[in-house]
Amino acid sequence: MKKKNDKNLFELPVKEQERIMRDAANKANKAQQDLVRRYDRKYGKIGVTSSC
Repeated sequence: MKKKNDKNLFELPVKEQERIMRDAANKANKAQQDLVRRYDRKYGKIGVTSSC
């Protein structure tokens, strides 16, 4: 249930929005790096190929 004083992201000041988005991106990047490391440990390193 939503609290009375809760705001959505777009109701916050721009600096607060930027901080929240930067923190979310950092967490997502860390999670992706952790996933790649776990995959590498289990299956070995994967090669990156270019389609260009």
